[in-house]
Amino acid sequence: MYPFLIPQPYRGLLYVLLFSWAMLLVFGFAFGPLNETRTNRIPLPNRMASSFILVLCAVIWWRAGAGVRPLAGYTALIVVGMACGFLGDLIMAAEIIPMPERVIYGMVAFGLGHIFYIAAYLRLGGALGLTDGRARILSLAALFIVALATWWALIRGPQAPAVLNYGSLGYALLLSAMVGLAVALAVQEPRFIPLALGAILFLVSDTILGNELFRGNVWTLVGDVVWLTYIAGQALIVFSTASALYVAP
Repeated sequence: MYPFLIPQPYRGLLYVLLFSWAMLLVFGFAFGPLNETRTNRIPLPNRMASSFILVLCAVIWWRAGAGVRPLAGYTALIVVGMACGFLGDLIMAAEIIPMPERVIYGMVAFGLGHIFYIAAYLRLGGALGLTDGRARILSLAALFIVALATWWALIRGPQAPAVLNYGSLGYALLLSAMVGLAVALAVQEPRFIPLALGAILFLVSDTILGNELFRGNVWTLVGDVVWLTYIAGQALIVFSTASALYVAP
């Protein structure tokens, strides 16, 4: 990640929020009690607060980056995408928003977030001239293959209802499209490697989560691994505006 090319007080506020975000995770993992199923140490309030902080960070980047006209649309779409992720966290991780089928509605919320991220990457690529069709096609093709392979080998539940299996497949393909477009940006402009890494971490997190939910593969601290890879990925996506400001004309 690069120094933040934004004025005060936005820059200072982002550093404070980023430090608070890190401390919530570090101290939560170091000192949080292991839950009954031995899957989590990071307390639920820490996890939800770390997700909400990223929503605030996305809003600040939008406000601070709005003056750079090519990035205004990108930062706005990232705000909505991260907000959808926070909504998905409230449904799936916290169960604060009660849903009859939390997994399905959680996938819907995260899927909407991926759609907004996809729109953001396309908007960013168009604004910065990063529109190489070959890079996009190859990246998308590679990620679709990865998504199909991991879904078949690690997520598809032989005993799970068909609606969940097909829903998870559709979600996996949508997620892989989001990752593929992020990778395509990084292939064309190395400053977006952190963005691509964030998208890949999101994919890794959801693969582990899907393996837990649909295959019942539960192991010690799996919840913390899922959360840390997911929230680190979200942070890299939200803070990708730091990279974009170096590239924007």
